[in-house]
Amino acid sequence: MRLARLAVHRMTREPLALLVEDEADRCLVVSVRGPQAEVIDRGPRSAVTDDDGRLTQDLIADLAGLLGRRLDHAEITDLVDDRFHAQLVLDDGTGLPARPSDVLAVAVREALRIEVADAVLDAVGQSFSALGGDRPEPAREAAEEVERMRAFLEEATAQDFGRPPGAPDAEGRDPG
Repeated sequence: MRLARLAVHRMTREPLALLVEDEADRCLVVSVRGPQAEVIDRGPRSAVTDDDGRLTQDLIADLAGLLGRRLDHAEITDLVDDRFHAQLVLDDGTGLPARPSDVLAVAVREALRIEVADAVLDAVGQSFSALGGDRPEPAREAAEEVERMRAFLEEATAQDFGRPPGAPDAEGRDPG
């Protein structure tokens, strides 16, 4: 799976990560904590990062390297009582359980593969296109449409709208 985008829930203002299957239409919406959403939004870390630019999530991969391991992938493993369970998986198969938002933040920073257990996708996966996720940026498209309408209305005159068919003329005479 890949991170398609971050979104904000309209009512709760809670950050959400939208994960989409490669070459398929299924997706998974995962609630993420605010600080982790900020990390995810920053994207992968650069190859050269000084100590001032290093994030806490970056230390996980650095620590694994110091121990002779490397991070292999991130995985959402289960759904229990409406809560996702996740882990970071090392190159030897060892899993490190963590909150899904932390796992996703590390995965994005380290450009790791993201996997989701089939049982989880079967239980709560959704259609990406039905959510409008296949549109490049729905919010931007809507904002652009509003701007086009505003520009039209600012320049419009009464004559631009004309008289509807069957409507009385300016003197109130019926055209019929």
